[in-house]
Amino acid sequence: MINKNKEYDCIIIGGGPAGMMAAIGAVNRGKKVLVIEKNQQLGKKLLLTGDGRCNLSHLEKNNKDFVKNFGTKGDFLLSPFSIFGPRETFDFFEKERLALNIENDGRVFPKSNKSKDVLITLKKMLEGVDILYGKNVKVINVENGIIKSILLHDDSELKSKSYILCAGGKSFPSTGSDGSGFSLAKSVGHTIVNPVPGLVPIKIKQKWVKKLMGITMKDVAITFYANSKKIIRDRGSILFTHFGITGPIILNASNELGKHIAKKITIEVDLFPDKNVDDLKKEIFTLIGENKNKKIKNIFEVYFSEKLLLAILNFCEIDCNKKAREIKKDDILRMCNFVKKVELEFESLESFEISMATNGGVSLNEINSKNMRSKIIKNLYFAGEIVDLIGKTGGYNLQMCWTTGYVAGNSC
Repeated sequence: MINKNKEYDCIIIGGGPAGMMAAIGAVNRGKKVLVIEKNQQLGKKLLLTGDGRCNLSHLEKNNKDFVKNFGTKGDFLLSPFSIFGPRETFDFFEKERLALNIENDGRVFPKSNKSKDVLITLKKMLEGVDILYGKNVKVINVENGIIKSILLHDDSELKSKSYILCAGGKSFPSTGSDGSGFSLAKSVGHTIVNPVPGLVPIKIKQKWVKKLMGITMKDVAITFYANSKKIIRDRGSILFTHFGITGPIILNASNELGKHIAKKITIEVDLFPDKNVDDLKKEIFTLIGENKNKKIKNIFEVYFSEKLLLAILNFCEIDCNKKAREIKKDDILRMCNFVKKVELEFESLESFEISMATNGGVSLNEINSKNMRSKIIKNLYFAGEIVDLIGKTGGYNLQMCWTTGYVAGNSC
């Protein structure tokens, strides 16, 4: 049982990755620490990361390269990373005998490929920390720019010298990240940058896209426009779903698209990024000339899977069973132009229910990056997804949680 009359040195709201790291940092400094977790377990969302493997960080050359993966706001992390960056994170877990594996693409996982092993490691280090499960914070009581106490939903009151808000964002709300942390921060005067789903698939307006469900297009170039102005260009593989497109380059693009959802967003996909349209036309006409008596669907197997090829031929109104010599020149030209510029129209981002992170949160302008302390409330700190930072897929966002949690826990 928690002694509700006990005055703590630090109360941490949220028992996710950032909250646990903050608690470890504070208790190791001899602080009396309480973690308030709305679920009946810690790290519920952590267990889902990396498809259950827990992509806990990413190997980069240096911190400057690492923060570039957070876009224009990434420089905020330079100071926190100088205190506890990826290298310190690797040492932190390996010191606790959690073996790590760095994959060829730089992603870092526990060698066991089990997120539960990361959670077990963290929970072992929480000895001495009081944990209150199944409770929500209802009110933060502030006087003269200082938090005096907090009220839980059962109207019990808790007091502490300092507080760290690590309540997460809005992604995967089933894990407890329901945006309530934003309401608490706003109630004490903080600005919330409008939260939208991040690292999320996107919906496409065209109905024919559904026919491509399950098809992966490898090594394509994709360009996004907002009100006809180019905002993103990337290259990689994309996967068609029943509602639109996904894949690493799509998830990463969704972070930037979140800033432009009020605009008309259009998309162009180039299936042959290494060939210009004239060279592609010459190549295809040569291929047809060498295979005049073959069915057109058999000739192009060298380029496309059967399902994708049939969709392309159908879109270009070319009979797949016709022989190559029967196809008109204009039809081939139309197909070449189409595969060099497949035009799609953005409908929306997918929902928070499946987004991997929240794009938006407590304004960085109101947080001191050196210690993660509020510039408005003297004894309030922030860490994790609740702040207005979002990185690319690949372990960047969990690293942000470890880093900001550690800094807050060692500053409170």
